[in-house]
Amino acid sequence: MVEVAPGNERLRIPAWKYILFLVLFLLMCLGILWYMLASNYGASNSLLETLRRYLSFVSAFHPNIKPEDDFSNALRIHGVEKNSPKKFFMFVSMTDNDGSPLKVINAANVTVLAKDKSGADLNAIVDRVRPLHAYGDMADPMSFSSVMDYSGSMFPEDLTAIEDNFSALIDQILIPFTGGVIKFNNKVNEVQPLTTDKNALKTSIKKRIMLQNTALFDGVDAGVDKIQARPHFRFVILTTDGNDNASNASLDDVIRRCQIHNTSVFVFGFGWLEVTNLRNLSNSTDGYYSYVPDSSKLAEWFKKLGQIINNVQVVEFSVTNDTNQPGSIELTINEGGQKLTRTRTWK
Repeated sequence: MVEVAPGNERLRIPAWKYILFLVLFLLMCLGILWYMLASNYGASNSLLETLRRYLSFVSAFHPNIKPEDDFSNALRIHGVEKNSPKKFFMFVSMTDNDGSPLKVINAANVTVLAKDKSGADLNAIVDRVRPLHAYGDMADPMSFSSVMDYSGSMFPEDLTAIEDNFSALIDQILIPFTGGVIKFNNKVNEVQPLTTDKNALKTSIKKRIMLQNTALFDGVDAGVDKIQARPHFRFVILTTDGNDNASNASLDDVIRRCQIHNTSVFVFGFGWLEVTNLRNLSNSTDGYYSYVPDSSKLAEWFKKLGQIINNVQVVEFSVTNDTNQPGSIELTINEGGQKLTRTRTWK
């Protein structure tokens, strides 16, 4: 005989089991969302990029988000320029343990090994080293593009921090310069063509555009395009909180263009950002890189960059065979208690 429960008997599940299930389900969803937002995919997906804007308060609790930079004990070859037959200018910077630039470099402490594109030694001899600001005869000693991210994940406080720090950097730079402003979202916007007017630059830096997706590589590519024909020291300053999800240009395209045109990219990344591409972009172009999760704390790194820019050094060297540009250079500087070597190749 089989006993059957009375018809009015109801199956009861304790309320705490419902609550436990909902809590576990919610935690699982949050975990998946957390992973996606913190990943390269999350920065490259337009929907998730926009969601970050509303969930970025949790970044303070993300264990893997820590500031980092490569400003300390660094040597960079920003570019080489032919000055006259068999003579070249090389624009370099060198920093000490705390990321401060060396302001004086003795030519006797500098060694240059230069080769042509076939690999033959050019027998380079260092003639002298002077800071760029000492070249009063250079009408346009340096040119740069400010390339600024206006993607959907940006908070108003992010935009304000970036704009304020860029404006402060403009005032900090003491060497005469020509600068322009590029802002990117889905597409590239030239907000300010190249100018020597600091006030015009600061005004254009404050101009907002719509927050959309991230055409990061197209933005950098446009920044290089505006200055690649300019003389002497050239660089791009990039600020971004996301990875590319809207460009036609690739990372390799941008790096190749920077290398060909002797243009360094100085990168400021912040937010929940996968930084591998930014490190690669900066290092491959002899720039500097910093990642600061909280945009309100970027000021320290902007100030360091301003000091480096103001103290870029010019290594003047001669070669035995006339050539338009060396194929490769190995630069060694033994100064200020440290010895650093940097190699750069042109294809």
